[in-house]
Amino acid sequence: MKNRTVLRARSVTGLAAVVALAGSLALAGCSSDDGSSSKSSGTSTAASTSGATAAATSSAADVAALKKVTVKGDVGKKPTVTVPKNFTVTGAVARVDKAGTGQEIKEGEMLSIDSIAVQGSDGTALGDTYSSSPQSMYFSESSIVPQLAAALKGQKVGTRIVYAAPSQDSEGKTVTYVYSLDVESAKTIPLRAEGTAVTPKAGLPTVKLDSKTGEPTVTIPKGYKKPSKLVSETLIKGKGAKVKATDSVTVQYTGLLLDGTKFDSSWDRGTPATFSLSQVVEGWGKGLAGKTVGSQVLLVIPPSLGYGDQASGSIPKNSTLVFVVDILDAESAS
Repeated sequence: MKNRTVLRARSVTGLAAVVALAGSLALAGCSSDDGSSSKSSGTSTAASTSGATAAATSSAADVAALKKVTVKGDVGKKPTVTVPKNFTVTGAVARVDKAGTGQEIKEGEMLSIDSIAVQGSDGTALGDTYSSSPQSMYFSESSIVPQLAAALKGQKVGTRIVYAAPSQDSEGKTVTYVYSLDVESAKTIPLRAEGTAVTPKAGLPTVKLDSKTGEPTVTIPKGYKKPSKLVSETLIKGKGAKVKATDSVTVQYTGLLLDGTKFDSSWDRGTPATFSLSQVVEGWGKGLAGKTVGSQVLLVIPPSLGYGDQASGSIPKNSTLVFVVDILDAESAS
């Protein structure tokens, strides 16, 4: 599935099934690989906490089916996942396979998760993160799959969760994927840029921040000419580590077209977004590399570093893209 506007389309098979884990378990901003979207871009789709809790109830049949999935191996090491032949579920379902003994997992923390994904039909492994690096997932009951949120609630670092859900394969057929998820660590991250304000160059799009939340309102100056080269302007200078072009970053962001139309926003969804800079449009990778964690950055991305002559969702072809990005965290993707 393609998660959020700035990400390239990705298959749900192979290692990408695991790499895309955080996005595939999110409630908001997902669309199928054929470009059809379950929610329109730029619209808040996060459920309320009470709604997420209510939706967490899985069918008795699915709960019973998941109990037949076995996972063998120590937490933190690549496990062996065994599924019954032609295993399927009708909806998302999760269970705690092993309880952790570390610090308690809390709402609003960034979780580092090692995972493996297998085909429900025959147990074929689709990929795992154990040989590379864990994936980050922001834990909020209102913004991830409610069954997973319910399983994680009250657990501790070191917990292993087994999760299964129906999805669509590349041919549009309904299939079941099974995940084993090990929570390796948890940490608190800020929800907005924190640092020293920097006076931007004159003539650029202007940014006004909500005094309470930090959510940006972007104004495109009248007569603003689209640049031929990438604009990457620091608005707030953070004191954290420098971001590398290969890092996985956690950000808050708003994206607009030059006519001021907002096409995407993590703020609207109510939760930060996490993805590798190697999986976003080129202007993001080039524009954020070298910036520091805690910074807020204005990006104006020409079509050549965005989607070029290809339309993407509500973004027309040959569009110049304007983003305001708060860099909340960065982790090595290697």
